[in-house]
Amino acid sequence: MGMDDRRRFQRKNQHSIVHFQVVESADKPGLDQEGVMLDYSPGGMRFSAGGPLRKNARIYIKLESEEWGKELTVVWKDQKRSLLEVIGSVMWCLESRENPGEFEIGTRFIGELEQ
Repeated sequence: MGMDDRRRFQRKNQHSIVHFQVVESADKPGLDQEGVMLDYSPGGMRFSAGGPLRKNARIYIKLESEEWGKELTVVWKDQKRSLLEVIGSVMWCLESRENPGEFEIGTRFIGELEQ
């Protein structure tokens, strides 16, 4: 059985900038980092970044896009921009075959931030 056979949701390709921080503790936020989203579903997303993340690490994810599908919860900041802020858990992290030195990271959304 392949990984795609176990997915609850179909993935959609979308290349957008991702801002994220590793959440070490409530009073110790991680450094701001940037990556590129490769695909997403209502349950999680895959993105590339310049360094590895450990499995099960909690990350704060912030995405801005004008093209989100209805399947993702969107918090509208204004009429022209949408913003998604969620907590994710790293499910896997592998060095990119196409871009050595970059890492592809698979995450599962585990909670929405309170506004």
